[in-house]
Amino acid sequence: MKIVKYSNKMDTLRANSIFSKGTISSLDTRNPMQLVLFYKQQQQIVLLDNTLSETNIISLPNSNFDWIDLACLSNRDNAFWLYSITNQELLKTDKNGTVSNRFKNIGQLVKRDINPTQLVEFNNQVYLFDPNQGLFVFDLFGNYIKRIQLDDAEIVKFYDKKAFYRVKNTVFSYNLLNFDKKLEFKSDENFDDFEVGKSGVMVLKGNSIEKATTQ
Repeated sequence: MKIVKYSNKMDTLRANSIFSKGTISSLDTRNPMQLVLFYKQQQQIVLLDNTLSETNIISLPNSNFDWIDLACLSNRDNAFWLYSITNQELLKTDKNGTVSNRFKNIGQLVKRDINPTQLVEFNNQVYLFDPNQGLFVFDLFGNYIKRIQLDDAEIVKFYDKKAFYRVKNTVFSYNLLNFDKKLEFKSDENFDDFEVGKSGVMVLKGNSIEKATTQ
């Protein structure tokens, strides 16, 4: 329930403790000028600026849709993508939470019973990630494109035309253009999470962040 922004030397730049809203379900930092916090239990989206100051709160429950399980920012128009597992609906809302597009029966569309854990818009496509099924790819109009199988993947990150995914203590990449798979990092030790950026793959181990090197 605390967000901290560090410099590249790991000096604390900003911090924001948000205790009243409960547990943060997801944090979308792909737009550094507008961070998106999603609180599933509270059904709220909270926006922060680059100083981690709160700029807006969007309450999701209304007559237009039911329970929302996943949320992310649409960088194209500062709108939001939402997903309801119960209704198997992919929705797009404006910045006020009003539905602009609704795509029903996603399970029937992809011809699979899916239970996604991540929703991401990246490079003009929308991705639903199910650890048991892989990545389901949609265009910005909600049209289903294809499924990308990522065997045993636990979590997926996106950077520079690639999807990076974790399998136990290993990080692989999948090139979204030429479909090549590559080993990016393998560790003999457990790590809590990983991220990808200009510096390559970074792994979180306890309270330390380390640059990963391919083995």
